[in-house]
Amino acid sequence: MHEAGFGRFLAGRREVLRLTLALFTLTLTTGVAAQPKVEPGVEGRPGSALLNSERIEQRFGSYGIEVLESGAEYRVSNLYSGTGAQRICRTFAVVRYPPRVDPAFAAEHAAILAGGSIGAVFARAGWRVEKRHLSFGTLAATGRVASLMHIAVDTPLAVHVYVLEIVKGQRRFQYAAIVEIHHPDYLRVADLRTIYGPPNSSGEEALLGTMLTVAKSKMAE
Repeated sequence: MHEAGFGRFLAGRREVLRLTLALFTLTLTTGVAAQPKVEPGVEGRPGSALLNSERIEQRFGSYGIEVLESGAEYRVSNLYSGTGAQRICRTFAVVRYPPRVDPAFAAEHAAILAGGSIGAVFARAGWRVEKRHLSFGTLAATGRVASLMHIAVDTPLAVHVYVLEIVKGQRRFQYAAIVEIHHPDYLRVADLRTIYGPPNSSGEEALLGTMLTVAKSKMAE
């Protein structure tokens, strides 16, 4: 092959290689973009099935709960990571207990009243915990919540309102209505949508309104 022909041959091979690499990169990028975002799970469970305590520990390396207020109807809790001066509230939670405690979960309810983490207590007792997601939104951090979270007052915080149900065998009970207000470094509204999908408050508008009103009052105390 003479010199000019050989040069054209090498140039052609280089162009083929360039186009092949470009096609491979485009295919790889398109394939990654097409994959849905999936949150890591625990012990084979998907991210959407994680308890809040598990998610906080997974994300920040530790988890604890401080019950700020406890009564027959409502409980207010600080779900935190870290210790001492490094303790940071990751979720400010307001729980409304069921009006009637069925004997089937009376022992678990007693453990929760004593300060236990709701999801963890039921999981240890063999119950499956399920959530019906009513609403995702935002509320501004009050002085009380900002102090616990080590953030500025009026910082927008993601708010998750849901009904917690417990299931064991053929038995299913609605245990609590819960509002969770999350630290911005932990969960934002977009994260809630990614993890849980769209919420649905149809038929539960009165409950949703009541829980948001109660949560705002507890945040301000």
